[in-house]
Amino acid sequence: MRRTLLSLAVAALVVAPLSSADAATSRYSVSATSSDRTLDLTSGDGSGRTTVIKGRVKGGSVTGRKVYLYASNTSARDQTYRYIGSDRLTSSGRFAKKWKPRDGGTYLVRVVKKAGSGKAEGSDLTRVRVYQFVNLARMLDPTSAAVAQRVDKAGRVRGQNWSTAFELAPGSTTVFNTQGYRCFQINFKIGVADSSRGTSGTFTVAQGGATILSGSHAKGQRFIEPVRREQKRMRDDRAVAVSVAGDASFILGNPKALCTYPTRSAPVR
Repeated sequence: MRRTLLSLAVAALVVAPLSSADAATSRYSVSATSSDRTLDLTSGDGSGRTTVIKGRVKGGSVTGRKVYLYASNTSARDQTYRYIGSDRLTSSGRFAKKWKPRDGGTYLVRVVKKAGSGKAEGSDLTRVRVYQFVNLARMLDPTSAAVAQRVDKAGRVRGQNWSTAFELAPGSTTVFNTQGYRCFQINFKIGVADSSRGTSGTFTVAQGGATILSGSHAKGQRFIEPVRREQKRMRDDRAVAVSVAGDASFILGNPKALCTYPTRSAPVR
């Protein structure tokens, strides 16, 4: 008798319908990636400014249903996820949404398949790094303001000037806090200022113990700038230090770097 009752109890458990709470434990499975994880907003020909967020949803019939995409710029102070679009799923559960970010930064893109048909919500993340050339005036270390004066077009090297330029005092070091934004290419113009009382000096542009470019310069000479190979000596984890020695003041013109630095919104620091 006891064995019969036990068998009946087991049978009852097998045929008992799942409650709504039990059904919700089954969720959609979402896998997401991007066609290009590295973009360059300042590319001259416009290539590399758009990526396609793509992937697949599994877990049941989803034909014609939608996935929703949200992006968070982790390089910005405001890291709120913002809606960037949606896409309808194919019969095999695939999606592909073109996305063109407008600001530099390291983004997390979240793809969401909302709950439905007895399935709980599913989601996945993919990362996209968006680079752009950023004027290093945005990253000037506050302690360098006393030795690096903004002179812009008034600062000339053999008559040449730039919309952004610093005059560097003789024997000084100017620091730009580029670390944290994955900067990997730098460009600048440098030379003794036409207005300098001194006539010559040397300069070094470095990150820690690694030199990007160094040399000597005299008043009246054409400015010096790094070639492509030298530009790519830049590292992404150290501040840039520009040191000048001698009796002359130098002009640092149009300093910029290719970084994941947001310019349309406030950066992390």
